[in-house]
Amino acid sequence: MTATMDVLKVADIVDYLTNTGWQPALRNGPGGERATMWHHPDNFEVLVPASDIMGDSARRIREILRCLADLEDRPATDIASEIALPKLDRQYFKAFASGHDPGYASLLGGVQTINAIRNLLDVATRTIAEGPHYAFVGRAAPGLRGILRAAELGPTRAGSYIVEMRLAIGAVARTAVDEELTGRAVLTQMLESAAAAQSAVMTGTPAAFDDAVTEGVSANLCQALGDLCGTERRDAFEITFRWARAMPLDGASSHVLPFPAGSGPLLQAAGSRLRKLVASGAATVTGIVESLHDDVVGADRWRIKVRGWLRTDRVESARRAVWVRLADQASYDRAITAHREHREITVSGELTSPAGRVELVPGQLAGL
Repeated sequence: MTATMDVLKVADIVDYLTNTGWQPALRNGPGGERATMWHHPDNFEVLVPASDIMGDSARRIREILRCLADLEDRPATDIASEIALPKLDRQYFKAFASGHDPGYASLLGGVQTINAIRNLLDVATRTIAEGPHYAFVGRAAPGLRGILRAAELGPTRAGSYIVEMRLAIGAVARTAVDEELTGRAVLTQMLESAAAAQSAVMTGTPAAFDDAVTEGVSANLCQALGDLCGTERRDAFEITFRWARAMPLDGASSHVLPFPAGSGPLLQAAGSRLRKLVASGAATVTGIVESLHDDVVGADRWRIKVRGWLRTDRVESARRAVWVRLADQASYDRAITAHREHREITVSGELTSPAGRVELVPGQLAGL
């Protein structure tokens, strides 16, 4: 904690307190300077020094971190790191490694957990770059190496076996068509896909995963999540997303996704099922053009991603990101204009899955 604490600034501490529910009340300090007493609704209080150069600043900062650790029930080192490094997103992969002391797992289980984290990053990267698939095949996404290079693993810790990963929100990789891919975009996609898989797990049936494919659920995602269930695929696990203090995700500082014991066999069954499925049937999506993709070297050239409300024969109305394949340059140019003007469009057509990618082939476009 000391190395991180030494770089903490009073201004950053104040910003952290402000954004986590604390309220200030002024108090006179020695020499006429003013320290600040901060109060939390849960009956906690801390005294923040007037500046970084006060004689008791180091002691006060240690006291603040101890108080925050008690309030938030997490290590003071984690909190100090969040305060000092406000542009890092963090994830905590908590595996309940049965039969081992807290903070330990078998070597096989530890390697499996690290590989699962790597594969979750791969699936999220490929979903962004290539669109949602029932199953991804072939080589990893070109941008994955840049993301893996930027991601950092911290030491494991007790509770029972927790692996921390952190990734700068501005970390940048490039896709096969030289599009920019940020660390925040990858983790946001991972959250969306894992949350959809968790919802499907709670139904207890593999068929529930079918309609989650447009949210990024794939056979590969199910395999990676299943690998977090331990070597016997029986353990519970939990993924916590703590978003960079400088840029919360839609106003939220964190998201927690618990997967109960017994998720492993269901994820495995869902993965096997998804590898055999193909998309079909009428569908309509109404929303905003989120991104555009023009693959000038491929036969499958013009695609856009529309985030909005999807309706199919099986889904009455669900908020999804849907990939739409366009037929010509003129339609793509109109999509660029709609994207620039943030204009809502409606696409109706048929769902299909060429080469495994789930997309909507329009029969009718409105708003372009």
